[in-house]
Amino acid sequence: MKQPSTFWKTVAALCVLAASHGAAADLSLHGAVNTALMNNRDLAAARHVVGQAHGRLRQAGLLPNPEVEFNGYSDFVSGSEGEGVFVIGLHQWFPLTSRLGLARQVARVDVAMALREVRNCERLLIADVQKLYARAQAARRRERSSAQARSDSSDLVSLAGERLASGQGSLAESALARVDEQRWGNAANVAATQAEKYLLEMKTALGLAADAPLALSQSLESVVGELCAQARSERLFSRPDMELAMLAADKSSAEVALARAGAWEGVRLGIEYMQDRSLDQPGGISTGDFLGVKVTLPLPAWDRKEGETQERQAAAEAKAAQWRALELEVANNIAAARQQAALFEKQWARYRETTEPLVDAGSREISQGFSEGRVDARDLLMVRAQNASLRVESTAMLENLALALIDLEAAAGSHPAMSAPYLEVVPLHRKKKTKS
Repeated sequence: MKQPSTFWKTVAALCVLAASHGAAADLSLHGAVNTALMNNRDLAAARHVVGQAHGRLRQAGLLPNPEVEFNGYSDFVSGSEGEGVFVIGLHQWFPLTSRLGLARQVARVDVAMALREVRNCERLLIADVQKLYARAQAARRRERSSAQARSDSSDLVSLAGERLASGQGSLAESALARVDEQRWGNAANVAATQAEKYLLEMKTALGLAADAPLALSQSLESVVGELCAQARSERLFSRPDMELAMLAADKSSAEVALARAGAWEGVRLGIEYMQDRSLDQPGGISTGDFLGVKVTLPLPAWDRKEGETQERQAAAEAKAAQWRALELEVANNIAAARQQAALFEKQWARYRETTEPLVDAGSREISQGFSEGRVDARDLLMVRAQNASLRVESTAMLENLALALIDLEAAAGSHPAMSAPYLEVVPLHRKKKTKS
């Protein structure tokens, strides 16, 4: 049974999708993730592997179909005196070992692996959608900063023209202001193009058409705040790809036992009815009815599946080694992502606490000095250009922090969607979970 929270998330995502066909869908980061999980085309295709695994489970471990055998012999070649034999039998193969049970066990692990494979696709999709959201909002923030810098440069162009007309300025001041205006205009256009590119990529991830309206309602600062809160929360580590590797090792061990069990293919049991018509002198043709049992037992004299067993053992050891390698890789990735996120968070905090107040105070002093005639227009233009560059750099800091937090969440598998229960009756292995 699905959890109530999952139900309401599904309802919310469906409402978002329904609204997206009308007015522009204003999506938060959480809403974008839920919409992608519901509507992504690649994820919908990947989910069919679960149905395939269930089909293999349904087929695994079945007995072979019984066989009906007919035999008939007649003396029509030698004289057609009416002699002959007619045999009808029913035969069934039965395993001598636990081969069918092992086949069902392997198929059950296949189902669990398919579920983890889909969940891992969801983990990667969530990280991709979050990164596209953060990059799109960062591009919009750069666009606004560049547009503001272009507006300031435009004011300086007008001011430089007035100063030049009154004999106070120079041609260099006017030309520099115009160049700066064009530079920031180009930067704003580039940022707008990048934002549209990220939005188009997000529409693909959300399963929306290119012409479908889409608006992002959450600012980059808000996204970073939400990601920081999630990173500080106590969530369990749950990487579906690690569970997938663990299940692959379990499956390989079961396949070793299955290969060994295959040395004895099974016993063939049958029941047969035979009617015998023979010439009995001087009485003529006599008929005899017989009921018998037939047993066929294979002997593993030459093919004992030793080579196949050795191959499966090597494969099992390889899967176990791959799981250990992945465990180390994931642990190191989490440590690296946590360290990177901490460094970017310190950098952003230092900018907010130290650099930004100094920049704002310096801008006010320079503007006041220019209005009082104590500061030259070229100096004012230079300071404003530097301030605009710092605003763009601050956006890059904030974007890097958001991407680092997303990488940490993806590496740890700590997104809330990763803790949703699988649709299994009983766990097929012991989950390994540690705190991220």
